[in-house]
Amino acid sequence: MKRKSFMAAICMTGMVASLLAGCGGTSTPEDKEGTAATTQAEEKKEGSEPVTITMWYGIGGDESDMMLSIIDEYNKSQDEIFVDALSVTDSSKMIVAMSSGEGPDVIRSSNPTALAYLKQGLIEDLNAYVEKDGFDTSVYYQKSLEANTADGHLAALPSTAYTIQMYYNKDILEQLGYTEPPTTMEEMYQMAVEATILDDSGNIDVLGYPLFPLASARQELVYGFGGRWWDEAGNPTPLRQENLDSLTYNVKYREQFGIDKVASFITTANTNRYTEKDMFFAGKQLFRFDGPWLTTMMESYDSDVNYGITMIPGATEADRGCARFESNCYVLSGTSKNKEAAWKFMKDYTTSEFVKKEVIGLANLPAYMPLFEDEEVLAVPAFKEFIDTLKAENAVQFPAISNLSEYVAIIDEYLDYIYNGSMTPEEGLKELEQRANSITLE
Repeated sequence: MKRKSFMAAICMTGMVASLLAGCGGTSTPEDKEGTAATTQAEEKKEGSEPVTITMWYGIGGDESDMMLSIIDEYNKSQDEIFVDALSVTDSSKMIVAMSSGEGPDVIRSSNPTALAYLKQGLIEDLNAYVEKDGFDTSVYYQKSLEANTADGHLAALPSTAYTIQMYYNKDILEQLGYTEPPTTMEEMYQMAVEATILDDSGNIDVLGYPLFPLASARQELVYGFGGRWWDEAGNPTPLRQENLDSLTYNVKYREQFGIDKVASFITTANTNRYTEKDMFFAGKQLFRFDGPWLTTMMESYDSDVNYGITMIPGATEADRGCARFESNCYVLSGTSKNKEAAWKFMKDYTTSEFVKKEVIGLANLPAYMPLFEDEEVLAVPAFKEFIDTLKAENAVQFPAISNLSEYVAIIDEYLDYIYNGSMTPEEGLKELEQRANSITLE
């Protein structure tokens, strides 16, 4: 399956996608958005009628078909609950439906979206359900639980997860005389400079430093230096020395090879991202910070690039592997008419073979801990390396603050100023801090 629409499944919310760049009532025809709901209604088992619950999920295309097939299998596997699943990719429709009392029973969401719903009072706090059933949530990867918790309130049960690590072109490194990928940021920078190739017109033909995708240059390159845009309480921390160190290296590379030349390469790379012309697939990038789905996409497009996967380098050993972490999850709508059945589905599904099918089908990492050692999961290309990274516990999560998107927009704005040469890193971060302090994060 070519995953041309895959980013719809893993780009969690608009605010996360922009950062620094992975659902309601009845199934009416106008809600279907080109995707049919599950078709097992006429195949219910004889005897007592199962309880029907509605579930909306925000992915489309081939991935939507995959989700429907999994839910169909779930429906066939038992006769207590029938899940009427529907693809609803319009986030505003989800909000309107829940706010008007017309929401579904269950929503497949992202953890930032789930936390936003929780703060808006649109979904159930699951703590009471967990306590009532004595449900053991330790079966989930701890950071996936943390990602779905705010102020002690559990917004959702995690299903899949994703993080970012470093892909590298083995052939390019070997041509430079290196037998191993870098482990420190300093080593990576040196290799990147040596690997960068200009064509006869002085344009960049091979990009060494991992400035694309944009989100990685604005997150993982900062995290690898030990930088963070906020502290544990969610307060803005743009003026950290580690942030400045990261941006200084970033700008140094851009100035050496031409700010405009780097920008041109990135623009072209962005246009061709996750297509057969993707720069990494074509051997035009030495280092690429990306997710586990990249391997699946390379295979889909028959890329013959000789690549390896390793932890993102760090300024110190403790910083190695630091990367964003997010979770897909299932939330219980506050407007649900069948809360007990919806809860049962959520806890059963997210700890079953069905969530394993979701993990493999969407090329997302597992949140259910037994799948960390599952042979079929580990057989998926890149999964072993990424799961090992999760075990290192160096994941970075967005703070659970309601106006994160406002702060993110300011970060994006000033990073653009810095990277296009309008401001020095020092000037940009100082002004960014002033702007950040003018908003109230809560």
